Amino acid sequence: MARIPYPERPADAVARLPVPLNAFRMLSHAPPLTGPAIDLGLAVLRESTLPVRLRELVVLAVASGTRCTYLSVQHTPIALNAGATPEQLAAIAEQRADGPELDATESAAVTSAFEQVSQHTLSDHTLTTLRTRVPDRQIIEIMTTTGYYTMLAGLMNGLAVDIDPSGEQFLGLVGGDSD
Repeated sequence: MARIPYPERPADAVARLPVPLNAFRMLSHAPPLTGPAIDLGLAVLRESTLPVRLRELVVLAVASGTRCTYLSVQHTPIALNAGATPEQLAAIAEQRADGPELDATESAAVTSAFEQVSQHTLSDHTLTTLRTRVPDRQIIEIMTTTGYYTMLAGLMNGLAVDIDPSGEQFLGLVGGDSD
């Protein structure tokens, strides 16, 4: 049960979502923040050039690094639908990015998410590795995705936001191409 009650009426911006997610219902306590947060989330999900599978591996790395069950429950079905394997998800849940489960690009992206969550920066080695694997735009998209979901994880963990039903109902919202 959430640590503070959800507002009686969600912010108007929540109506832009196919389902009024509890995270944004809770964020509705601050209506001026709700719309921009939803806009950024939709841009991360719909306008990023990251392959969906890679993006979802990054989101699950944030879920693991922040111990956010809400994110994990929501994004595991999305990641699997995008082609991630149970072995990849298990490695990320164990905060491992260097095993055979992840290719070099996935490993670099997941490592960067783990570093951002734990150290709030990237090591020179990780940035150099990322730059050999993806264009600079995608480095920014990986970092923005990590920051966005870290912010949401703080809200959800700090206020014990109730977990919504499985993320499978959001597959149309977040794309489904595996590459």
